[in-house]
Amino acid sequence: MSSPHEVRPRSAGAVKAAILSLLLMVPLCTAAGGSDMLSDILKEAKQKFAPDRRTVVFDIQPEPKGKIVVLRGEIHSIALKKELFTFLAQHKEFVFEDSIQTLPQPIVGDNTRGVVSVSVVNIRSKPDHAAEMATQAILGTPLRILKKEHGWYYVQTPDDYLGWTDDRIAMMTAAEFESWVARPKVVVTTEITFLRASEEPAAEVVADVVAGGLLALTGETERSFAVAFPDGRTAVLPRSMGVAYAEWIAGAAPTPENIIATARRFFGVPYLWGGTSAKGLDCSGFIKTVYFLNGVLMPRDASQQVGVGDVVDTTGGVDLKPGDLLFFGFKATPERRERVTHVGISLGGKRFIHASTDVRVNSLSPADTDYSQHREQMFLRARRVIGAGPAAGVKFLKDIPDYGGGRE
Repeated sequence: MSSPHEVRPRSAGAVKAAILSLLLMVPLCTAAGGSDMLSDILKEAKQKFAPDRRTVVFDIQPEPKGKIVVLRGEIHSIALKKELFTFLAQHKEFVFEDSIQTLPQPIVGDNTRGVVSVSVVNIRSKPDHAAEMATQAILGTPLRILKKEHGWYYVQTPDDYLGWTDDRIAMMTAAEFESWVARPKVVVTTEITFLRASEEPAAEVVADVVAGGLLALTGETERSFAVAFPDGRTAVLPRSMGVAYAEWIAGAAPTPENIIATARRFFGVPYLWGGTSAKGLDCSGFIKTVYFLNGVLMPRDASQQVGVGDVVDTTGGVDLKPGDLLFFGFKATPERRERVTHVGISLGGKRFIHASTDVRVNSLSPADTDYSQHREQMFLRARRVIGAGPAAGVKFLKDIPDYGGGRE
């Protein structure tokens, strides 16, 4: 009887079968390894060039044919595609062929720019009225038009956010947009109001407007500004409800006093997912609106805003300055990354104002009547935008070309 550890010689047929089996496995292993390598290369490229899908289009599908890989899909711009293929050229394992469509789509034509023509437009995650409202854009907001589909437009807002809208936008060529930007403007300073066709109290209502809305200035009297909407409609704006944009932007300053005074103007405004106006606000839309009205363009979401401004040391406890931003969410664990889900504005110390069920004040101190245990437990960190500059990710409207900045 054979020992349990005895190695028996194989027959010639068995040996040939084993060799054939190994030979057949080699190309399978090579193909699998190549597929993994290709996947890793494209993942690295996406992380490098488009780490945030909310702000950059990078939808690439590979079609491997041996060493040749045909890349299809769409990408944000010609410039980004050039960067991508420069990066891919470093990887000699494959030969990449370009079948990627750059945006804007050809169907968009020459009207690659747009300006919001109503008080607020809804921007959705998909070209469907039932889709999630991702954000909003207010009157006068400049847009980039990237795609067109069945009456919907895929647009990019000045904070780089992407989404679909079918609301009223004045479509423009690049030259027409430059002419619009160069026109003198008026900014709406009251929270919500209705504009009429003339100064007469019984004049017909033309449209509603919200704080931060921008209109072209066509004339003025002692009582009002004569204004034009991006789509050509005309109206009058009482002087008590607006100011010349050049004057406003020159004086816009995100000081602690200005930020808190602006934030308090929105007390009681209801919470609205995706909201960025006095009609309804979500937490990050509140931050965005308050800082915009003080000359700062903030990113759209709390998870993006947490990267703006200087870090505030809270290791010794939360004792903040007015205007600081408090961020809340889920701390990182070995199983998951940190997730920022909420943001508010410090009133100083432990009290803060934020958009929750509505715009309200809460505190992180148990001694205060407006204490929120939930927010205290969810607190992550704080950032200081006031006093910070471009090196800390702060963008000022006066420097942004689409808002008439940097053109001197």
